[in-house]
Order: sequence, then C-alpha cells, then structure tokens
Amino acid sequence: MVGLLLLTVALTTASGQLPVPSSPEDLLGETVELQGDVRVVTEPDKILVARKNAVLRTGASVIRADEITYNHTTRVAEARGNVLLVMRGLAGFAEHLTLNLQDRTLTAEGTNGGGASFVQKEGVTPELLGAQETSEQLAKVGKNAFSFTTKGFRFLEDGAYALEESSFTPCDCNVLTPTWRITTRGAEVKPGESASFTLPMVQVYGVPVLVAPWLYIPLSKRASGLLMPEVTGSGLSGLQVDQPLFLTLGESYDLTLSPGYAFGTEPKDPTQGSLGVKGPRLATEFRYAPTASINPPGRVWLQLLYDLKPERDPLNPFVLAPGAPMRGLRGWGFLEHQQKLGNNVFARADVKLYSDGFLFADTTPNSGFGRSYYYIPSTATLYHRGQDDYAGLALAYRQDIRWGYPLFSQVQRPTVFQELPTLRYSIPTVPLFGPLNGSVEVELSRLSPLGGLLGDEGTDGVYWPLLPDADGTQGNGVFEPGERQARTRLDVMPRLNATFDLGGVLRLTPYLAFRESLYLYEATREANHRAYGMVGAYLDTELSRVFGEGDKAIRHSITPSVELRAVPRVFGQNAPQVYDEVDAAVTPDGFFQGQVALRQKVLGRVGATGTRELARLDVAQGVDFLERRLGETSGRVLAVLGPVTAEARGRLDLFTPNVDERLTQLAARIGWDIIANRLNVSVGYDRALASSEQVRRPIDMLLPPPLAPQALNPDTPVSCSSTAAFANKPIDNLSLNAGANFPFGLNVGYGVVVQRKDPARCDVPELFTQALTVSFSPSCECWRISARASVGPGTNFDWGLSVTVLNLGTFGR
Repeated sequence: MVGLLLLTVALTTASGQLPVPSSPEDLLGETVELQGDVRVVTEPDKILVARKNAVLRTGASVIRADEITYNHTTRVAEARGNVLLVMRGLAGFAEHLTLNLQDRTLTAEGTNGGGASFVQKEGVTPELLGAQETSEQLAKVGKNAFSFTTKGFRFLEDGAYALEESSFTPCDCNVLTPTWRITTRGAEVKPGESASFTLPMVQVYGVPVLVAPWLYIPLSKRASGLLMPEVTGSGLSGLQVDQPLFLTLGESYDLTLSPGYAFGTEPKDPTQGSLGVKGPRLATEFRYAPTASINPPGRVWLQLLYDLKPERDPLNPFVLAPGAPMRGLRGWGFLEHQQKLGNNVFARADVKLYSDGFLFADTTPNSGFGRSYYYIPSTATLYHRGQDDYAGLALAYRQDIRWGYPLFSQVQRPTVFQELPTLRYSIPTVPLFGPLNGSVEVELSRLSPLGGLLGDEGTDGVYWPLLPDADGTQGNGVFEPGERQARTRLDVMPRLNATFDLGGVLRLTPYLAFRESLYLYEATREANHRAYGMVGAYLDTELSRVFGEGDKAIRHSITPSVELRAVPRVFGQNAPQVYDEVDAAVTPDGFFQGQVALRQKVLGRVGATGTRELARLDVAQGVDFLERRLGETSGRVLAVLGPVTAEARGRLDLFTPNVDERLTQLAARIGWDIIANRLNVSVGYDRALASSEQVRRPIDMLLPPPLAPQALNPDTPVSCSSTAAFANKPIDNLSLNAGANFPFGLNVGYGVVVQRKDPARCDVPELFTQALTVSFSPSCECWRISARASVGPGTNFDWGLSVTVLNLGTFGR
C-alpha cells in the first residue's frame, strides 16, 4: 500500500464523483476512492478533502478517519481524528497520521501527543482486515504477530519497516495496552522474519529489566539468532551461565550452540574430593525432521566441558586421586529418534552416555536419589506392529554409574550384562473358537558383557570393588562355579483362556499357560531348560445401582473377585541363576496361591457423558495354600467431598519374619481446593520399605515370598548418627504442598518434605527437601516468567530462571 492513492483518485460524495488526473510516477496503478458523508472541499487538480466517516481505499488498503486530505501534487495523504489504518497486514491506530508516498514515510501521533499504535496481523485475509470499521474490531480480528508504538517509520523495499524512536512488543494479550515492551532508539522490522533494535531496553509494566547495545529477535518460528542468556545455579556447581545461539539449517534442520561456564563450588575440606563441575563448556543440540515419518523430530544433544576440579578416586567421589590432576575433558550426550518406516514397521532409539560414571552425580542435583538406580540405560528397537501381532528386535546397553571409571576404560570393574540382542514375537489375545481365546509370547534374548563371556565375580558371585576377594577368584579370567556367564535364552509362553457367563450373575475366566525356557551358557557350553504349566481361574461379578436422575445421578458398584493360580511342578533346572524377572518367575517347588478382592466405586455424572469418581474402597487378601500362610493384605480408600479429596493406601505382610517390616506400605493424602483453580493445599504421609509386594512379586506369581530377615554386618558400627542404622529401614515422609493462582497471572507453589527415619529405633526427624516455584503470565499465555528453587540434603540445591515468549520459545532453565 506504499503506492496508496496512485493512478486515479475518484472522490465520492452524496452528489457524485470528482475525477483526479493520474501521475505516470505512481507505482501500483490502483484505483483509489476517497469517500465522505457530508461535504467535500477541493482545489482543482491538487487537493481533495473528505470529512465525517472519511474513508480512503485502494484495493484491500484502507484509511478511516474523521477527516482525510489528499494532495495529488505532493502525493501526501493526511488523516485526523480516530484514524484507523490497514496496510500490508498492518493495522494502525492514531489521532493524526500523515503518509508521504514520495519518500515512503509515515508520521503519526496518538492520544496525548504520544506515538501511534500499530499491530501486524496474521491469519486473516487483507479483504477481511480492511472491512473492519472500529478499533475494537481491528484489535480482535486475526492473530497479533507483533505490535509497536512510534511517531514515524519508513517503508523499505523488501516489505520491512525502519522505525524511529519506538517501543516494540512481539506479542501480548492486549496489543493496545501491552504489559511489556522493548523501547529503542531505532529498529528494523521484517514481518515474518526478524526485528533488530539499537540501544534497546526491555520493560515489564514500565520497569526496566534488561538493557543492551543491540538486540535481535526472530519473528518466525525458525529464524537464526542469539537467544536470551540462561542463568542457573545449584549446590553442586554453583552459578552457571550459558548463551544459546540458534541456527536454522534449512526447513527440516536446526542447531543450537550454547557456550557457557560453571563457576563451581569449593569443598569444605580442600584435601577431599567433591561433587559438581567447574569450568567452560559447550552444549550442542541438533534437531531434525526431514520427513513426516520422523515424529516427534529427532534430537541429538552433546555437552563437552573442561572440568577444572581435581580428579577423584573412581571408587569414592569424596577421595582425591593420587596427585589429583584436573579432571580435564568430560562430557555426555543423548540421542532421541522415532521413525515410522512404512508397512507398520517402526524404529526407535533412546541413547544416553556419560564420559565417566561420576558425571551423572556431578550434574544432577538429586543425584543421591538418582544414583540408587545404579545404571543409565540406552536402547534401540526395530519392530513391526500389526493388527494381531508384534515382532521386535531390541538392543540395550546399561552404563554403570556407581563408580567413576571412564566409559571406555580397560580397568577391571564390576561387569554389567547387556541385551545383545533380544528378539520378541507376540500374538495378543485373539478369538480361537467358541468362548476360547489364545495368545503366545516368544522371546530370544542374549545377556552378555560387551567384552568376554564372564562376569568374573568370584565364587561368591559378588564383584564389589570395596570388598576383599576372599579366595582370589575374582577377576582371574577363569570361570568359577557361582559366577555369571554370557547366556542365551529362548522363552516361549502360550496361553489359553475362556469366559463363561454363569446364570447372568457370575463371570468365570479359567486360563491355562505353559512356559518353556531353554538356556545356553556360553562359557561352559552347557544347555539347560526349565518348564512349568500354570493353571488358574478368575471369578468375578458386579452389582450396581443408580440413584437419582440426569445431572444428579450417582452410580454405586460392588465388584467382588476371586483368583486362583497354581504351578504344580517345575521341570528341568528348577532354580536357574537369576539374571532377570523371567528367571525368578516361580519358586523351585511351584506354588498354589489365591487372591480375594472386593472393590467398590461411587461415580457421579459430569456433563452429558462424563463421570467423576466420588468414592472408592478396595480390599485384597492373598493366600499361599502350599505354605499355609496369608500373603499381603492391601487396601485403598478414596473419598471426594466437594473440594476435598482424601485417599489412603496400605499393605500388611503378617508373615514377614522381621516384625518391624510387616507394614510394607502406608500412605495417605488429603487435598483441599479452597478456591477452585485458585488456591489449594494438600498434606501427604508415606511409610514404605524399598521391597514392597509390587516390587518383589515375580511375574507369574500372585504373591511374593516373605521378606528375609535383614542381617547387619557385624563389623559395621551402628548408631543413630550413622547412615548404616537406616539402611533398608522404613522411613516416614510427611509432605505439604500449597499452590495459589491469582487472577492477575501470578502463580506460587511451595512444597516441603519432612523425613522421620526409623522411628522405632532412633526417631530422627529432619527437614528433607523444600521447593518454591513462582511464575507470572498474562491470562493469554503470550509470555511467562518462571523462577524455581529447591534445597535438600547435602549438595541438593538447585535454582533457575526462565522466560517463555509465544512463537519465540523458552529461554533459561
């Protein structure tokens, strides 16, 4: 619309039109109309004026005002009073506006003599945008890409704007009254591409928060440029600063480079080692999606750092290595890839590797908890998923993070067995004939170290670097009885079941299964097998009644059930060396077990078809008929009363030899929405052992064996001040959480966990963790600023700040 009012101007009044001669220098050659309600003042061949509801229109470009004057000689259009401008997808709001077509400039004033407001629209046609007659309509139609306030700017040849002193907002809820802005001495804005600013100042509610000599902001979802600096901190590595640089590498690829520095923390005793890192680093993140079959986009992330802290003994992160050189170059990375290859064939890879075992603890604030997993898994899978079957090939590598050895070190260390590979084929339950259904699972798996065939743990079967080797058989490279060795297993399990209706009241589902496992031990070349048949039956029914009608209807249901399951005998190698859950699936002598359960639910109607759970009561009891004992007794109760929700769970094993461990789980929680979606609080309690029934249960058994009595090492001193006193002992956790969402966009959350370790013996309460989150965002979620901080035992301290802007992404962590 730079060539607004170009070739022919027709002035329309109540009495007709006045022709104006065209100029050969006009650029667009569009017909221009100037309309007004009441009167027109003209100066022949030079000046045209329209007043009252004046409209200047050319194509889809429009100026509306109380009065519009067009000078054909100087090619200047001037509008006064309630000015609305629509041009190039740009909507303008001003009190006085002057458009000079000769030098392609626009000057404008808003109310009180300030700058006029302009909004770049997207997602709306020029015709629809030009049809809007009021500022309210213009503000609401389409999507606001960005807005700016200025007293003048110049149109550039490539569709960009060169702004004078102005304020700019990439997005906001109300573009006419933005909550944040970038004020600048000058700027160049390319719609749909980018904006660059000279001497910018970022202001939030008029308060300056950032000043820089120059700033570049992408206005598209894919534009290269510097992102906001990331500033974080933790008790492990202190203050950490990173500066991301985003680079587009085409339509389907992009790269983010983030050089940074971790300032580190100093240990209390300089003669000891410590967790955390210190020094320069460079993170690289590569994302790709060249085809629609890669969904979500693939991701490769790598961070290299030069750690300036002193090296440590690989067996203890708190003991310095002899001579203690700098740790030097370290790093970690991961790969995430999912792809549909066609014909229902899929590929997936999730790989995460660390240059050394201690790096996970050095970079993870809650590493004390995370390191209890011992391994970081990496997997790759190729599989076919049909309508009635599944076939897959899987590889898995587990990196041992208990010790600080380098990833590719040849130093003798505990051996980790990997899946190299696993082939799976399964047919889920499908109808056979009549009421009979069938399924089958076949798995061929090989577990082996990456190098060699032996675990080489020694005759005791335990390779632990901190324990002495009693008989010298550990790590000697010779297979000894009791050691693990590379093993290939073929496991086949067909299953049949049928469902019968008993008088319209009961439902009986008997089932029959058979598991055959063939073992080939590669070091000794021995072959063994284990086989057992499993028979069982599941009997259940449901009684229900609906109270009330319509939106007030409530449904109460009672579902009692009984399940019996038995393995009469185990054939072949009835007690193989345990590598995984299949090896531990049944006891050597088989089993005969049962479980009785009673479940009740109360559902209330929500909307036309939805329901909401108002109450629940579940009780289950296991029985071991061969051992003549009860299994775990478990229960769950849930109640919802208006804004209050309460829930409790418990597990009790009366036959566990250690009396202190018979209560295997006890948990309760109550939450109260004091003000719906505005203010809520909750309190939780949890008391659990690490080996509850859910963890201990073998895959084919209904009940686990009782927990074995725990025996403390007689050489380990035990006192209430030593951690050995709490090893594998129950711990009480009391948690409190509160959250508040304020109408003006402020959200605050606080959580605290108090632990009480082994109250029966030592009664040691402590404030375990605290976490605080604060965020602020306008209701339209155009932008959000978030801050978080958490503190826990030891070096478990972490904080971060992030800013999220719509279409620009999140800056910070």
